[in-house]
Amino acid sequence: MSARVKPLMWAVAALCLGGCASTQVALSVKSPPGTNLGRPMYMLVRKVDTKQYANEAYSEVAARVGAPDQTVLQTAVIYPGTIQRFQVKTPKEGPVAVSFLFTAPDGNWQVLLSPPMPSAVDIELTVSRILSDSIPPAIPSEMPELPEAPKAPEAPKAPGA
Repeated sequence: MSARVKPLMWAVAALCLGGCASTQVALSVKSPPGTNLGRPMYMLVRKVDTKQYANEAYSEVAARVGAPDQTVLQTAVIYPGTIQRFQVKTPKEGPVAVSFLFTAPDGNWQVLLSPPMPSAVDIELTVSRILSDSIPPAIPSEMPELPEAPKAPEAPKAPGA
């Protein structure tokens, strides 16, 4: 290999390693039969800023389904009684909101995914809200230390034993 080709190959390899890899999150949405009173609804995945996410009204988010802007990463119709899986390409920086547009939301209707992005997220819905989400920490050291269970006291010994 010539001395001129080697540096070019290293430059191409460095470029691909830094910019060719796409960041994706696998979303799994479990929607029991009674979700949204049995009616289909929209899911909206979008790039947000934390302040925007905290202060944004449901109606502002819902408006983006019909008129998506550059922050919208994906929209999908969620059908009750299904488990649906999606691969969403995420931005290199910043958090992502996953919003569910229930007909009559009652409680948590969206979840925030903060960097570093998890590789997979499981979301379970109920009639009118998000029941649970399972977002594994991206780094094992982020997991809180759980206290050790207390030792059970020794049972009293029977007399004459």
